[in-house]
This record gives sequence, structure tokens and C-alpha cells, in this order.
Amino acid sequence: MLLTTLFYFLIVFSLLVFAHELGHFLVAKWRGVKVEEFGFGYPPRLFTITEIGGTEITVNAIPFGGFVRYPGEDDPTVPGSLASQGWRVRSGVFVAGAVMNIVLAALLFGATALIGEPVSITGVEITEVTPGSPAEAVGMKAGDLILELDGLEITDPLALQRYTYERIGQEVSLLLEREGERLKVILTPRLQPPSGEGPMGIAMHTVVVGTKLVRYEAWRAIPIGVSRTFRAAGVIVLSVIYMVRGLISPEVMGPIGIAQATGQVAQMGLPFLLQFTAFLSVNLALINLLPFPGLDGGHLAFVLLEALRGGRKVAPEKEGLVHLIGMVILIGLALVVSYFDILRVSGGS
Repeated sequence: MLLTTLFYFLIVFSLLVFAHELGHFLVAKWRGVKVEEFGFGYPPRLFTITEIGGTEITVNAIPFGGFVRYPGEDDPTVPGSLASQGWRVRSGVFVAGAVMNIVLAALLFGATALIGEPVSITGVEITEVTPGSPAEAVGMKAGDLILELDGLEITDPLALQRYTYERIGQEVSLLLEREGERLKVILTPRLQPPSGEGPMGIAMHTVVVGTKLVRYEAWRAIPIGVSRTFRAAGVIVLSVIYMVRGLISPEVMGPIGIAQATGQVAQMGLPFLLQFTAFLSVNLALINLLPFPGLDGGHLAFVLLEALRGGRKVAPEKEGLVHLIGMVILIGLALVVSYFDILRVSGGS
């Protein structure tokens, strides 16, 4: 189980990081920035596959993710380096990683639509049966699932209420599920129920009773993928806003928590894993665009500051120090979150 979880996590993580770095690489090459190396995995280097336009394509020993190495890194005096480019070029390169993660998410959501998108199957559960009501008279109980009404599939309370009011004073047949068994009851909705009660005398709510796979035609897959990507981005942004406002409790997972979740989702099947990976890809894109030192958004903030200052750059050594401090903070946060992940996984919290 542990090895399976680790295997799926490495595949998912590698795909996300590789797509991100590929975005940086493609835009850098397009805009004429020198790229010394595009690596599969992380050093130490195992071997070089080939060289394309002065860029070595390498395979490295740590088998996940990837990286892009520029000459001079933050030194603007190195000819052709990223740091020597104008603010527009550097902005494009820094944003490209997040853009590629968004593209990857759209492709994964689209692929899910092709092979079968998991869709929740909803049902109506009885939460309360009023004493003396028609529902109590035929033995209906709280916890019963209403599957059908006169042979019509019932998936939400509004549909059931609408049909019931159309049949007031007439017998209706309900198919119920109780503790895994199905039973059929017949009752007559009341014409004039007591105040605060319905014709049947039940309270109910919608519940998820399962999932089904819905497949779409190829020509609809990409639009669906794009739609699901923007929907995922909206959910993530709203969740952060609600957490900041204290409307929902913070839920943060580190690498260990994500690895555990990946293993659990993988057991559910390929469509679920593709959706989960797409959602993580959107998450990675948004996080990387945050204006925090060490992230792409942090680098982008310095570039935009340069533009606002009329092209005057912040001293490379000062900017480098800020990004170094940011990376130390990020690593520290990752370690803290991982500690709580371990406690949660081991049942310590």
C-alpha cells in the first residue's frame, strides 16, 4: 500500500512539476533567452539525451519533476541570461509555468470527460416523520431513502414536492431503501395538512448516494476541460477568501498529506485520479503566482516594480537575498505542515 501510494504520488508530482518547468523553458526559448539545461528529474545528472539550440536535455538521478537552468541566473551582466532581458520578457517567462499548469489541468479535465467524468448521484433521505401523518401510517422512517415516486426516479426534494402537490388526495407509490433493502409503500398525500407540515408529513434533504461516469463526445471534451479548470480556480480562490474571513476552518496539506490523498484517489479509478491531478495543477498555478519571495509571483513582483520605476532594477544581491529568505520560510512552513500531516496519518490528531 505504501509503495503504491508513493508510486502514484511520484507520477502526479512529476507531471505537475515537469509541465510547470516546460512552460518556463518554451517561453524562454521563444523569446531568445539562453537555457543551459532542461532536466528530467533532479541532479545528480545520469546522462544527456541530446542538445537542442544550445540547451542540454538531461536525465537526472532523482526521478520526479524537472528544472530549467539559465546562465548567470540573477546576474544581468551575463549576455543572453534571463536577468539581462527586459521586464516584459522576464514577466512572460515567470508567468509561463503557471500558464502551463492551467493548460495541463484543462487537458486532464478534458481527458476525464472523454473516458468518463465522475458525477455524483443524488437521492432524497427522510430526516423526520411527523406523528399521525400519512408517512407514519405506512411505516416510513427517518433514514429511509426515497428512490422512486410512481415509478419516477427522485433525485432532489423539490421534484418530490412538486409531484406530491400535483397528486394531493390521490394514491402514490413510493419505492424506498432502508438498510440496503428495498420496500414499496402506498399513501395518499393530505389535502389540508396541519400548519408547518407537508402533504406526506416528512422532512427530507438531498444526499449523495453514489457516482456514475458520464462520457462526452470528443468535440465537447476541450470546452468542458476549460470550464472545469476555471471552476476549480474559482473554488480555490473562494476557499482562501472564506478561510481568511474565518467562515471555514483552514485545511492545509503538505507533501505527505497530498501523497496519502493521491493514493486514496488512485484506488477509486483513473477518472478520479485525472480529476485530482487537474485540481492540484490549478492549485500549483495559483500558489506560484502569489507575490511571495521565492515563488514565480515573487520574481514577477520584482519585475513589475522595475517597470514602475522606469526600468531601474533592484540590486541583484538584494533581490537574491529576499528570495532566499522566502525559500527558507516556505521550506519551514512545508516542514511544519508535514509534521501535522504525519500526526494525522498516524492517528495522533
